Amino acid sequence: MGRKRKLTLVCFAALFAFALIFTSMPEAAAQDALSSLFKEDVRATAAKLEFQGNNVIGNGDVKLRYKDIYITCDKVIVNMSTKDVEAVGNVKLIRRVTDRSEVNNEELKKLQANLKVKTIIEGYVSKPSGKQLILVKTITEKIDWEGEKAVGNLTSGLFDLGKFEGTFDNYYYRGESAEREADGSITIYNVEMSSCEYLAENHEHYSVSASKVRLIPRQGAADFMDKGNREQGKYEVWAYWCWFNIGGVPVIPLPVVHKPADQPGWGWHVRGGHDTDWGYFIQTKKTWAVWENPFIETSLLLDYYGSRGPGGGIEMDITSEKSRTYGFAYGLYDRQPEKEAASDQRFDIDKGRYDLKLNNLTHITPRMDFRGQIEKLSDINFLYDFFRDRYDEDPQPPTFASLDYQFNRFTASVNYRQRINSFFSEVERLPEGRIDVPRQELFNTNIYYQGETSLGYFRMKWRDYDDARTLGNGVDPKDYKSVRFDTLHMFYYPLKFDWLNVLPRAGFRLTYYSNTSKTKVTPSDLNTILNVDNDQGAQVGGDVVNYDDKGGGKLRFVAETGLEMNTKIYRSWNEVKSAFWDIDGIRHVMVPYINYNFIPQPTLNRDKIYYFDDTDRIDEQNFIRLGLVNRLQTRRGDYNKEEIYTWASVENYFDFHFNREDDLDGDKFTYLGDFGTKITLDPFADFHINSDILINTGKFSLNKFLIGFTYDITEEWKVTFNYNYQRNFTERSIYSMGSSLTDIMSGTSFIRKYSKFQDIEFKLQFPICDKTRGEIEISYDLDDKMVRDSMLRLIRTFHCWELALEYGFKQDKNDNKKKENKQTFGIMFYLTAAPQAKITAKQSRGGDGG
Repeated sequence: MGRKRKLTLVCFAALFAFALIFTSMPEAAAQDALSSLFKEDVRATAAKLEFQGNNVIGNGDVKLRYKDIYITCDKVIVNMSTKDVEAVGNVKLIRRVTDRSEVNNEELKKLQANLKVKTIIEGYVSKPSGKQLILVKTITEKIDWEGEKAVGNLTSGLFDLGKFEGTFDNYYYRGESAEREADGSITIYNVEMSSCEYLAENHEHYSVSASKVRLIPRQGAADFMDKGNREQGKYEVWAYWCWFNIGGVPVIPLPVVHKPADQPGWGWHVRGGHDTDWGYFIQTKKTWAVWENPFIETSLLLDYYGSRGPGGGIEMDITSEKSRTYGFAYGLYDRQPEKEAASDQRFDIDKGRYDLKLNNLTHITPRMDFRGQIEKLSDINFLYDFFRDRYDEDPQPPTFASLDYQFNRFTASVNYRQRINSFFSEVERLPEGRIDVPRQELFNTNIYYQGETSLGYFRMKWRDYDDARTLGNGVDPKDYKSVRFDTLHMFYYPLKFDWLNVLPRAGFRLTYYSNTSKTKVTPSDLNTILNVDNDQGAQVGGDVVNYDDKGGGKLRFVAETGLEMNTKIYRSWNEVKSAFWDIDGIRHVMVPYINYNFIPQPTLNRDKIYYFDDTDRIDEQNFIRLGLVNRLQTRRGDYNKEEIYTWASVENYFDFHFNREDDLDGDKFTYLGDFGTKITLDPFADFHINSDILINTGKFSLNKFLIGFTYDITEEWKVTFNYNYQRNFTERSIYSMGSSLTDIMSGTSFIRKYSKFQDIEFKLQFPICDKTRGEIEISYDLDDKMVRDSMLRLIRTFHCWELALEYGFKQDKNDNKKKENKQTFGIMFYLTAAPQAKITAKQSRGGDGG
């Protein structure tokens, strides 16, 4: 008994001594001792730390860190065995974000003026150009929630948060109680939420009250199309049995409110206004994140157009690590389907209008990809009338499927393309197999080879018009089909003579057609076919001459020889430096070159073979190009990490033809070809100038002149300007099967006829005052003296929300060739927590708002 008593006393004394030592440790030493007891990413500091049994008690200015989250409070009790935690008094959950950056004086002042960011100057950085930047460390602490008590377990992640006040993703929440689950989800009961920070002071301008809100954190998974870059820490929000309040007064009942995790707004896009073609209208779109992995996002569209009728649809985006699938379905009952169509249009448009689209891109293996798309439209005008942004991007969306495999030295592919919209013209490939071999050396002989081979069943399907053609000979283009085998083989032998680079080339193309035409279709005839077959369905004059199918199978042989020579002349001035222009030395590079190309007359006249693409239009070529490229370069980047930056580039070229050729009007082209100039200036990353000039030296006429610039003067001031002039002219072909040529208007085996136009485009983003900004867009036709498109947007920022107004005006010519004015007016309201949302141009679906 005495021995047991002694042993007990010894253990008690040791335990007491350990506790005495622990509580008498300096704060840093106690923190290290506590961390070693947990043996995981847990650290704690406090004004006073005590050890009682298995519990560690911290009092005064307590900071408890677990992984990336800090808990601060007045008192904490942590059980070292169970990892249970109880935090009491001014409890705050804080997220700390640390970053380092190089800034200038103006940027530093903005950082220092932000009271939510702690800025520490760590040094200065000198650029080789002489520009000095300040190296700063920024620490941003964000309170996610705060309350009087939090009880939970560090291992399980379950916490009872008690009374809740905090922010998530720029939204403020205040609730009677809250719980944190193991997966990081937070449930708040009897809650008010708003993007207005005055909610914390009970002076919010608006809010949404709910019986329950669930905040579900974005888990995040690297997936296809860079979706893995979605911000971690974002929360998906589900709120139940809600009221929308203005000034604390309930206004609108909302059974359920949802905000996707990867969208700053609540997934809503609402726009209303008046348009000349639509009447009064309202467009709505609601987006949901349906599934995490694969990531599935779906949107519901419900619209109404006063003059046209109701419309609606759904779109879905399914994204995984190796594939992306997009689907879109939209329908509209249009009371005036032909309102925007020309009176002589040859297409009939029904009132039931729609767009059905499905596409997919899949990385089957690291070397094999599949691409496919199918899109069915109700009529040729649907995208133009209601989804103008999609029409501008692709006015004739194709239906296709393609399987590609990347071998070490070549690429093999199988392509299938079919027309499913009868009002489109399409070259169908049913199917086509291809092998493409990039340029590569053969057996260390200094001989380089490049080639391509294809075999396919081609069918040309011209548009099917509803109304007969009344102009010309009243004949429409006629469909035709053929099996086509095509193989191209080019060989190169590069030579270097001191300062001169010489690259001779030679090759041939062999093309077999299972069917050809006995009737001759000249370049002028083909140009008439292309004019008659127009996407507006307009009546066009001219006599159409169609191919027949009586020519039988034919083999065509095309040869090419050529020679390219160039040299490089340069000089550097390393002492030239400018902090303003960000110049660290100047190097002028001048590359004069000569490129001669000769294609003798092919063995089969192109006028009797079917036209599918440029391959079928190759004809005799015999020209020389003289060119000169000038580049002005400097160094940019950190010390020992500099990169060559092209400050300015100018290329001039002149073509001389050794053969005469008929143009589309029966006249002869001259021997003298085009003189072209391409200019690019990039003195700053936010300032860009480009210009194209094309002069016909045979007639000494300016065929084309384009100049444009963009300049981001400040973050608030941005300007874009373009002037584009083009005269009526016919451009002869400049074509090579084995050499790349700088192109302004040619670069094809076709003889092309271009129409005259002259217009300017102007865009400006500008501040009006501290809380109001504007945007202006104008496109003006100088020849017809008409405003093709114009838009004025005004955006006013209030405390926690923004109001955007948009006015659009454009002019066009009606069937009587008189000017017709059209206007559109739109209004949009959104929360400042969704800053990328903005009112968008007519017939656009850009941006999801709050």
